[in-house]
Amino acid sequence: MSGLGPVAGLAALLGAGAAVACALYLAGLWHDVTRPPRRGLGWALGQGLAASPSDLGLAFAERTVELPDARMPCWWVTGRGDDPREVVILLHGHGRSRWDSLRRIGPWAERASLVVLPDLRGHGEAPGRSSLARREAGDVAMLVAEALRERPEARITLAGHSLGAVVAIHAAARCEADGAPVAAVVAWGPYDRVRTPFEARLRLRGLPVRPFSDAVLWLLDRADGPERATHEAAALLGRTELRVMADAADGVSPASDAEAIRAACPGARLEVTSGVAHADLGTS
Repeated sequence: MSGLGPVAGLAALLGAGAAVACALYLAGLWHDVTRPPRRGLGWALGQGLAASPSDLGLAFAERTVELPDARMPCWWVTGRGDDPREVVILLHGHGRSRWDSLRRIGPWAERASLVVLPDLRGHGEAPGRSSLARREAGDVAMLVAEALRERPEARITLAGHSLGAVVAIHAAARCEADGAPVAAVVAWGPYDRVRTPFEARLRLRGLPVRPFSDAVLWLLDRADGPERATHEAAALLGRTELRVMADAADGVSPASDAEAIRAACPGARLEVTSGVAHADLGTS
């Protein structure tokens, strides 16, 4: 820096420091999005939650569904329902796991004969990284096919929270396109595009948003393909019943997104609560 004046040298130094800080922040965002906290058994125990379905008086088996490029650990839980055709697949949100899904299993275990709780890729005990529904929808469609191989007459319901709600809608659209539609989708707190909850969570944490969010979303598109809006997938559901739940004050997945998703699917129903935190949607 000997050829630079003192002011120019200081500006260059500060600029380099700012560039490094921005790069580190962007890398941290990418890690948080694609490799969120696992929130598995240790998290459940620390929160005083059920450690397994047996803690709720439910018999279950540990199973792993092999995917082309990953593995999906699951609990296959024996429900108390009398009709062997009633099967529910319960999907967790971003940064959650099948342990969090146990908070929502109660009514489904009473109704269904089988409830399947998977860890989506990059969550819980599932290896790899999250793609924020771009790959997970195909994973869940394969899980549906696995359940149908064992129970060909099954009426499958996909029930999901937040990211899991979006995955459920996209997976159901894939099943419809394959000629094997699921019976119903129940979506708690879905969003239309991932930008909305991603940027909302940054604001809630008091962190810088754009252009860093733009960069992360661009990287996701390059890594896993372009995102399709959830309302576009909902429009393809055809014979699948869709129920959407949202809270009027949800600052993560706004009720306006839920309404857009409902409006795209003829016959879909929307239920709007008041005062239920995003993380607790579907737990009561």
